[in-house]
Amino acid sequence: MKLYPTSISQIVKETSDTYSYLLEIPDGYTWTAGQHALWRFQDYTVNPDEKPGRVFTIASAPADGFLMFTTRIAEPHSDFKDILLNRVKPGDVMLVANALGSYTFHDTTDRALVIAGGIGITPIRSLLKDMAARRDTSKKVTVLYSDDRGEFAYGSFWDEVRSTLPNVDLQLISNRDAFTDGVNAYAKANGSDAEYLIAGSPGMNKAFAETLTGLGVAADRIVTDDFRGY
Repeated sequence: MKLYPTSISQIVKETSDTYSYLLEIPDGYTWTAGQHALWRFQDYTVNPDEKPGRVFTIASAPADGFLMFTTRIAEPHSDFKDILLNRVKPGDVMLVANALGSYTFHDTTDRALVIAGGIGITPIRSLLKDMAARRDTSKKVTVLYSDDRGEFAYGSFWDEVRSTLPNVDLQLISNRDAFTDGVNAYAKANGSDAEYLIAGSPGMNKAFAETLTGLGVAADRIVTDDFRGY
């Protein structure tokens, strides 16, 4: 497995316990919006009881001009995340593997519903940034981004989305019932004429996928991206 060295340029505290790490793009490194990659430290050693690397979504799009991953560091947390929280600093080098995955919008429909919970918003940020960079307003996208605490990452980015993507209806939701009601209402109105991108915990993804199929949405219209608390 090839690993590319990349230097951390900035660390951003997004919410009370969520952090973004911005890094330089290594020579020859490519990715597409919505992909993920394995990350490791170059100069810090993780507890041997843990895996030395973690898979994080690349939350930036190529148009950003930098690599970025975002992670929630709650209590308790792993040694890997403790290093991210308490030791890593700008200028440190991380190692990133080739990007993988195909979580994206498709051309088979003219509309989509994004169902994002918590840290599941990371691939959505990448997809929307890519859409804005290409000035692609052909697909009508409704984004339901839910966080029970009302803490939403990428604050200023949502202002950019609202100003550059008139085709995107962004809804920041802090009430679970409102989140569920929004999904149900959209699915009843649009059915399989839309595609559905779900990004959250495995439990959340499973529950919403079952809800959608129960409302008659075809399985091939549902795409999920699991976040497993890494």
